Formats: sequence, structure tokens, C-alpha cells
Amino acid sequence: MKKLSIVLVCSFLLFGCGAKKTSKVTPTPVPRTFELQEADRPDIGLTARDDGHMLYLKIGKIPTFVSSIEYELLYNASESGMEIEKGLGDTLKVEGTSLSRDLLLGTESCTSGCKYKYDEGITGGTLNITLVTKDGQVAPLQKSFTLKKDTKTKKFIVTLSDALSSTDITQ
Repeated sequence: MKKLSIVLVCSFLLFGCGAKKTSKVTPTPVPRTFELQEADRPDIGLTARDDGHMLYLKIGKIPTFVSSIEYELLYNASESGMEIEKGLGDTLKVEGTSLSRDLLLGTESCTSGCKYKYDEGITGGTLNITLVTKDGQVAPLQKSFTLKKDTKTKKFIVTLSDALSSTDITQ
């Protein structure tokens, strides 16, 4: 019995310590980040639908060297008494000098007629925009936004401002 266990331990060590196959790992190229010149910075607008359940993103004055724009909207919402971080994003192909996108603050199901579940308790968040050039370079922009209901008109208003971070490019 003792000899059998010694043989098993030795064979385990011999086979476990043998030559290992190595695979060549090709590094993924990281896009080069650059800072936009003042003249190349696009106009970014964010407005709210009257009920506050949809935001309208508009980007104008897009430079001709930009091939696509990635956006990410992050916000906190209340759900069952808990605050949960939510968000949405997409990559948009640029085919002109402006584009727009409707941003639903919630979920939509349209299998048999559209049904919506809107996120509640949203007071603001962050809008991250990344401009991607035709040669793969990226220029990040970050904005913060607040969402408030106007006491007089009962409509929701969005205030967009420069985010306070080291990667922020001010407009």
C-alpha cells in the first residue's frame, strides 16, 4: 500500500512538472487617446421629455475626421426602496455633422404591443461620449447632468455641465 502511494505521488509529480505548452499571446492594440482642439469640440445637448422618462441626446458640429461616437449614460434610480446604478449606451456611426438619439430611462418590451417600465427617482448622472476617428484614435468627453421637475410647469429639465474629473475636456 505504501509503495503504491509512493508510485502515485511520483507519477503525479513527474507528469505535473513536465514541459508545458506555451501559446503566443498577441496583445490587443489599445486605441490612442488624444485631446480635441477647441475648434473640433462638438456641441452636446441633453433635454428631457416633459414626463422625465426619456432624454434626447443631440450632438452637433461633429468633425469630419470622426467615424463613430460611443455614448454611455449612467444614473442612479430607486427600485423597491434601494438605489441602483443603471445605464445605457451604444455606438453610433457618424454620417454627417450631427446626430441624435432618444434615451429611454427604463425598459421597453414590444413582443405583443409595447409596454414600458420607467426608472424612478432619477436626479442625475454622467454622460460619457467617446469620439472615434477614422484611424482608431479616441477622444473622451465626460459631462454630468441633473434632472429636476420644474415646480411651475411640472415639466422635467436637464442641466448638462462639465464633469469634474482628470479626463474631462471642457467645452
